[in-house]
Amino acid sequence: MTGIRPLLREDLPAVAALYERLARSGGDTPPAPLAGYLARTTLDAVWADPEIPPLVAEGSDGTVVGFLGSYPRRLRLDGRALRVACSGHLVADPSTPGIGALLTRAYLRGPQDLTITDGATDLMRRMWRQLRGRVRTAPSFAWYRVLRPTSTVATYLGNRGRAIPGPLRTAGGGVDALVRRVPRIGARPAPAPDPELIGEPLTVEALVEQMAEAPRHWRLHPDYDARYLTALFTELDTVAPVRGEVVRTLVRRRGGKVVGWYVAFAPEGGIVQVQQLASTTPDPGPVLDHLVADADARGAAAVSGRLEPSLAEAVRERRCLVRPAAWALVDSQDPGVLAALDADDTLLTRLDGEWWMGHHVLWPQGVPG
Repeated sequence: MTGIRPLLREDLPAVAALYERLARSGGDTPPAPLAGYLARTTLDAVWADPEIPPLVAEGSDGTVVGFLGSYPRRLRLDGRALRVACSGHLVADPSTPGIGALLTRAYLRGPQDLTITDGATDLMRRMWRQLRGRVRTAPSFAWYRVLRPTSTVATYLGNRGRAIPGPLRTAGGGVDALVRRVPRIGARPAPAPDPELIGEPLTVEALVEQMAEAPRHWRLHPDYDARYLTALFTELDTVAPVRGEVVRTLVRRRGGKVVGWYVAFAPEGGIVQVQQLASTTPDPGPVLDHLVADADARGAAAVSGRLEPSLAEAVRERRCLVRPAAWALVDSQDPGVLAALDADDTLLTRLDGEWWMGHHVLWPQGVPG
């Protein structure tokens, strides 16, 4: 018999060991910081909600055989506050079948107005669908603006643990330089930056100020506050050593008017991963172009982001590649909330999910914590 209950602090060592064995190295000993990371991002998080807790599954002998992370968020829809449960990092001992489904079902039955996850596997998608959850179709794809083709291929292969062919390693830079001079045979150069747009650091204070104006631009949007954003920016910096430098940029016209901002991970020479791109005008294209030009100047291979409904037109106009990504899943009993999620005046991005978090990537095997 298995029981589902909220995570307790004394469960953390057992959860860390289970997570290490099933989702990381396969070994029995987790890195020392993992339990603390789990505590900080769940039990001790700024927006932790005791009514939407992380869950554990307990076997008949009292051992922890499953875990489901919970990262509560806050949104507003037409001014109405929404409680959002962000589900993530499910691990379930395969020797006890059905644990994952039990954890997920219990989580979806919580008091939240909306449940989301944006790093779901095919198995998780099937599980949610069986429990009447839904797929967000567009955000389950990613767009790519390729800047250096051979470097993009090498990075793509490397990220999937595949060997990079020798010629690709040795000749990649030269091929990229040639291709960029002859756009018809490869990637087009990055757009020239709009001379009327300037970028500056996106601070917590600046983002709080912009979110105060959010109802003018989006029906559905995050309800950020300074305390939450301070913690969020700190956590982004925590995973920067493995995901890349955190780029946080506010984009203004020279007269001072803000036109948008972006937050992205920029690994050196790799694929820049956009976590949030927001435009305060109907056309996000200028902000996207500013991001791509910045990435190009950094020597990035490509820029990639989730295909948000608000970005579809700009991505299409720029002939970006589109490929499948991790599934973005949602569940709500409110038809109005579900309808708003598919609209182009919604701001709900990877920054508000769990995709970017460091459970899997921090403290790789063999590297001390």
